Amino acid sequence: MDLTDWTEADLISLREKLHLWRVQRQAPTWGNRFWGIFGYVGVFAFLTGLLDAFFGGISGLNALLMLLGALASFSWYKGDKQRKKNISFLEKLDRELARRGHKT
Repeated sequence: MDLTDWTEADLISLREKLHLWRVQRQAPTWGNRFWGIFGYVGVFAFLTGLLDAFFGGISGLNALLMLLGALASFSWYKGDKQRKKNISFLEKLDRELARRGHKT
């Protein structure tokens, strides 16, 4: 994405929104901590279902545990990946605004 074509007002507006999102995401709230725990619980559920299926035979509960664990882990992974993309894009916006001489 080429930021040199964007107007300064658009860059500032987007930077403010992303900065607000980042501050909210870094706040020590229960929701932010829960999201990190959610990924670990998903991996634990998947591995529990896999090991139970391996040692005791496949059953509906084991398949459900593996499915829900995989979905939880995947959603945590995608959310963390998007968070990293947003942070790198915010840094890119800051560099572009600094290049234009705008003080943040």
